[in-house]
Amino acid sequence: MIGNKTSSNSVNLVDFINPALLHPPSRKIQLIEQTKTIKLLKGYHKIPQIATEFQSPMIVNNLRNKNESLYSLPFQQQLLEKDRQITKIESETSNKTRSNNPLHSLPQIPLAIINTQTKLIDSNRTNNMIQSPQNSDTKRSLISPKLKSNSNRSNKNYTCNSTTTGSSKDSSSQIANTQQSNLTKNIIDSYYGKPRKRKLNVTAKSFIVYDCIEHKTILKRKSNKKVEVASLTKIMTFYVTLLTIELFNLNLKQIKVKVTKKSSETIGTTAELKYNDILSMEDLLYGLMLPSGNDAAVLIAQAIGTIILFQQQNKRLDLKLIDIEQLSAEGYYYNHEFRFQYCPIEVFIKQMNKYSQQIGQQNTQFACVHGLANEDNYSCCNDIITLSIECLKYELFQTVISSKEYVVKSLYKQYEWKNTNKLLDKGFFGIKTGITDSAGPCLASAYRSNEMDYYIIIVLNCKNMNMRFDDTIILLQHAKLKKMMTPIPY
Repeated sequence: MIGNKTSSNSVNLVDFINPALLHPPSRKIQLIEQTKTIKLLKGYHKIPQIATEFQSPMIVNNLRNKNESLYSLPFQQQLLEKDRQITKIESETSNKTRSNNPLHSLPQIPLAIINTQTKLIDSNRTNNMIQSPQNSDTKRSLISPKLKSNSNRSNKNYTCNSTTTGSSKDSSSQIANTQQSNLTKNIIDSYYGKPRKRKLNVTAKSFIVYDCIEHKTILKRKSNKKVEVASLTKIMTFYVTLLTIELFNLNLKQIKVKVTKKSSETIGTTAELKYNDILSMEDLLYGLMLPSGNDAAVLIAQAIGTIILFQQQNKRLDLKLIDIEQLSAEGYYYNHEFRFQYCPIEVFIKQMNKYSQQIGQQNTQFACVHGLANEDNYSCCNDIITLSIECLKYELFQTVISSKEYVVKSLYKQYEWKNTNKLLDKGFFGIKTGITDSAGPCLASAYRSNEMDYYIIIVLNCKNMNMRFDDTIILLQHAKLKKMMTPIPY
């Protein structure tokens, strides 16, 4: 800088003069700078709108397409010609110094496009965002308080014990990278939300999938809700029969029962038992489960209830032929002391509720033996799972439910019963189907393919009869996929 004093008598202040202002730039240099500024401004309009965290990809794409549509081919050609002229002028004046040019003081426009993903991956950027003040005046916080609190402790976890294998620097860097990637994932989830779980496209209002190998529930929906379970009640009818036979050490094949009028007139799905026909108890169990015979359920309850009554009263009963109507006519069910008529079916239902409590069913109550519409006869998915596990311990139960058909020739006719479960050809081996107007289509199924896949699936109140089979297959596929994605503990 050069200081000049005036020659007058009064003292003048020192004038500091910028040498660059003494020699203004030439017209040619001014033209170059003006054209560069115009180019800068026009180039700024070419840039698509920045995609921020709060704009959806659809909005960004629409804005980009809109900006691109503004520049047609003729307009782009004009811009290219102007760019060529500017570059030609710049090449001519490249050797001249422009350090003191006042036009350089024009405000510069940032042209960098911010990328959300790269911004999040950048460790410096994330650290600055996390260390932002908590008391912010903005209406919307960029990072949730949970992430802020976790990030303060992230640097403390980078230490590595000396007992670990390999270099401490390598292990600490690996830990830092994993924690940094987890932090990035949490920040992305805070912006966009966590990925929504895939919904199960099943029509059943309540269901459960139980893994018999790991002894845990894989999938469930309203598994404790008390609902009518239709013919799934027959599983408990089968179970009580097995326990009674085992308790009194009896043989199912040797017990013969005469078909009563009450059982032959039972409505709903039946085994088509003929009145006064004679069948063994084992045959009746097949008629109970395969065609879902309501008449077979009534006859079994009458016979087993009679056996229990005679055992309690220490009376002798001829098991080679149990004629319930004849016994009732002879007064064997009448209590002369209390003048009370015993009902063998009620005795059987009492045993059903007794064993239900013993095996741990909490939301179950039985009021019938066949599962016809009855508000007092209800259960839930969890309790049906418990009952199915107990029944599957018996070899006879597994044999019956896995049979596709059963043929037996009795005194008056030949019975051919086919299993109503359509999943037997798809790897399943039972357990029971059921349907009523109030309970809807229901299904209890057992699936076993190898030593690693053993599931019990219960679906209640499906949309229609076919959907109960489709829902079971969908739930099985989801259970296998979930088990496959679960890491194996070492």
